[in-house]
Amino acid sequence: MSDRTDFLHPDLEPGELERVERRLRQSLAHEARKMRPGDRLDAILQEAHEVGPATGGTGSRHWLAPVAAAALVAAIAGGAWWATQDTSGTPGPPAGSPSASAPSVTGAPTTAPPTAQTSPTGSTTSGTGATVQAALPAYFVGPIGDTTPTYRLFREFVRGELPRAATDADRVQAALAVAMNAQPYSNTDGYLQPWSGTTVSSVKVTSDTIQVELSGPGAEGFTPEVQRLAVQELVWTAQAALGRGAIPVRFQVAGGVTTLFGSIPTDQLFTRPSADLSWRDLAPIWVTAPTRDQVLPAGTPVTLRGEATVFEATLQWELDRGTTTVGSGTAMATIGAPSRGTYSVDLGRLSAGTYTVRVRSASPKDGTVAAEDSVTFTVR
Repeated sequence: MSDRTDFLHPDLEPGELERVERRLRQSLAHEARKMRPGDRLDAILQEAHEVGPATGGTGSRHWLAPVAAAALVAAIAGGAWWATQDTSGTPGPPAGSPSASAPSVTGAPTTAPPTAQTSPTGSTTSGTGATVQAALPAYFVGPIGDTTPTYRLFREFVRGELPRAATDADRVQAALAVAMNAQPYSNTDGYLQPWSGTTVSSVKVTSDTIQVELSGPGAEGFTPEVQRLAVQELVWTAQAALGRGAIPVRFQVAGGVTTLFGSIPTDQLFTRPSADLSWRDLAPIWVTAPTRDQVLPAGTPVTLRGEATVFEATLQWELDRGTTTVGSGTAMATIGAPSRGTYSVDLGRLSAGTYTVRVRSASPKDGTVAAEDSVTFTVR
């Protein structure tokens, strides 16, 4: 596991970020002491209400142009924001996500498909019967978009079938089955398939654990880090599908096997990291709206939303229609790395067509892509 500074800022020498941040904080404090603002709170609040949140603009400039000039502005603005925040808080799910009960990536996951009924604690998977469609949260191991490549977790909401009287265990097992089959996204998104050939035999939910029995230990040929993430994708998926917070997960493998991937012991409880360490598992950038292959009505405003853990909270976005770029700009997440923030960009009213929106973060050293996520959607 790389240390925090190396992972979040691969272009900086160890300790360099801390020195820059310390000098920036000192400068900000010095400037703040010289300010003597008048009493304009009411006017400021009114102006903020009328203008709304800042969003990126559109334009024809290439979004991977050198960022040296913007870096200074981003460092000052982002540093000022970071310096005044309480990073111990837990933001809720972003507005406009695919499900109104979508799990917060830095808090307790709270997804429960609206078409399925909940069941008492201690439920196990039910038998066959009538089924209903539900949006199931599933996490996948995929490349973050850099050149290394680095792998982290991406979340998808996938339509799946549940028994009409689904138990908690039914929901967890159905979501895990989706997460363990990355094949539909392997060619388009590069999602890995570490659970190829493995299925979920059963799930039992109690008041304090989620017990998952697997048919096998996982596929061979993956690095230790990908193996770790493969286990974590099941943990995040199970907790999100249950929707009761970070309840620990216990794994059991058929045939008395005592390890996952031959190296991770099963005689322990697994859970997601704390909010301030979520970057260890989650991809730096998610696009949460529009959703994959979503169809939106023409003439209505389209809003780009997502989550990000990026340097100085700075993002670049690009909207393409076919091979033509129809919009681009910058956006700021609500907080910079290592915390996970949300972002929002008004894309305006779009004419009918198929669009791909890309969100990236650039290296502060040379402007190359550090992380990226993209979604294709249709307006008609």
